[in-house]
Amino acid sequence: MAKQTQRISKSQTVQNYRKTHPKATNKEVSEALAKQGVVVSPNHIANIKAKTKTRRKAARAVVSRRGLGISEVKAALALLKECHGKMADANAALAAAQEIRELV
Repeated sequence: MAKQTQRISKSQTVQNYRKTHPKATNKEVSEALAKQGVVVSPNHIANIKAKTKTRRKAARAVVSRRGLGISEVKAALALLKECHGKMADANAALAAAQEIRELV
């Protein structure tokens, strides 16, 4: 059986490129990625940027309301990802961690 290679989505490719070239315009990003063999329109890049900004704003809003830091929110998201998005499993993991903390 052939081994499947892991593909990176166009959105992730655009985000990775924008991390290394933050000042690049949508057209410049599109042209650079086309040279790498990834065809993405400047309009699609604009949508990706807008969605990223929306997620960043949402994270900041939660952080300011809850009085938490970004690192705590990232840790909580990582925990949820490990628990496959199930809050009951995440709460059980937190309860177990609290129990261990009290014993130590």
